[in-house]
Order: sequence, then C-alpha cells, then structure tokens
Amino acid sequence: MDKKTFQNEATFQMTLHLARKMLSQKLITEKEYQDFEKDMIRRCQPFSGDLFTC
Repeated sequence: MDKKTFQNEATFQMTLHLARKMLSQKLITEKEYQDFEKDMIRRCQPFSGDLFTC
C-alpha cells in the first residue's frame, strides 16, 4: 500500500468513525450519514470502502 492509499484509508476510517458517533448521539440522521458516507467514498476512494458499504 503506497502512502497516498494509506492516507486516504486513514482519513476515511477516522471520518466515518466520527460520523457514526454523531449518528449514535442523534446529531445527524441515518439519511445524512448515508449521504456523507457515499461522498467520503467518492472523495477518498478507500481500500475498505466497498467492504463496509455492501
């Protein structure tokens, strides 16, 4: 895994972790979370993105 791929993966994982926390605290809706996740997959193109969204 090259540096750019690793950085994208780390950014994706950390960002989605925070978004899930916001969802559990009801700060965002399920729809907002799903839209955000799709946008982050598009932006970061994470290695694991497809694994978690299937």
